Amino acid sequence: MAGGDSFDFDDRRACSYTRIVTLDIVKYGHPVLREKGQRIERVTPEIRQLAADMLETMYGAEGLGLAAQQVGRALMLTVIDVGHVTDRPSEMFVDGKPQDLKTAMPLVLINPQIRNPEGEQVASEGCLSIPDVNADIRRAATVTVHAQSLDGQEIIFECSGLLARAAQHEVDHLNGILFTERMDAATRVSFAGKLKKMQKETLAALPKTAKARRSSSLHRAGLVRL
Repeated sequence: MAGGDSFDFDDRRACSYTRIVTLDIVKYGHPVLREKGQRIERVTPEIRQLAADMLETMYGAEGLGLAAQQVGRALMLTVIDVGHVTDRPSEMFVDGKPQDLKTAMPLVLINPQIRNPEGEQVASEGCLSIPDVNADIRRAATVTVHAQSLDGQEIIFECSGLLARAAQHEVDHLNGILFTERMDAATRVSFAGKLKKMQKETLAALPKTAKARRSSSLHRAGLVRL
């Protein structure tokens, strides 16, 4: 992470929690990153296992959040844990009551939606799927998150600071939106060469079956214009 003031949302950062990465994190250029996730209608044992594996993968990669698309699954499922972060404050409220982040984390959010965005915050973001790329991104300062838990219960909380940024970043992923699309024009141009190279390497490593489907997906995503 470059610079003391920068913040890598789900990029590598110091973390005392060490585990083995259990799933492969797909990189920029993979078509699944541009797919909108399927709504999860029923929490099956497979979904529970996927959520557990995503948490393991997130912690092992020293990330703060991970979306299903980042492990190759186009589903409305994300995991978040900002409880250990001390240099980027967060607030979380349920029914107007402040929550202890350390006990509230990790969050497993099914079919999450961002509502009631208010205010503005600008900070540096990164992404596990786009290594070594960081940029200042403008986000809402506070948001309300509506989702379901693995137990099928409704989850509603208000949040601000880092948690609000994390939630917005991950819900973007679930809708096929990358943080590069939130960059200002000049910043996006400055990373164009690196992103184009990463896209080429990712596509070259894809199986032939995935390559056969990539053209239309990439055209819709605008990646071919990099």
